[in-house]
Amino acid sequence: MFNYFVKKIIIIIKMNYILEALIIGLYSLTVYIPINLVSKDLYTKFFFTGFFKHFLGYFIGIHNLYCRFHELELKKVKLLTLFLESILEGFIFLIFGIFLTKMLHESKTISLAIFIIGFVLHIVLEMLGIHNSFLHNKCTKKS
Repeated sequence: MFNYFVKKIIIIIKMNYILEALIIGLYSLTVYIPINLVSKDLYTKFFFTGFFKHFLGYFIGIHNLYCRFHELELKKVKLLTLFLESILEGFIFLIFGIFLTKMLHESKTISLAIFIIGFVLHIVLEMLGIHNSFLHNKCTKKS
């Protein structure tokens, strides 16, 4: 099991996943900025940052870009499926956000927490094979 994760970490370093994760961390912060302007509640900020990160990612073309990077194209996605996936990502951000703010001992570090969640979540999902599953289920060969 340990060797499996070591091999995955080496692949992540070689395949520019660190750069992708940095970009996703910055994208997460970009999504957070308007949410921070309209909400004072910490939990709402985390949930809606995760929710809109995923939901808007489809509409601004991030999902399609990921497929195209692998020489595929994005299949049509049902709005309900996208909505449910976005809710799931919102809860993931909420759970990790609560954990990180308690670990960092300040709610003033929410921007740092948002970046860390976006960054780490991208790498963890890659290690768990979720991104490969995305490619298999959400992308199709170019026609």
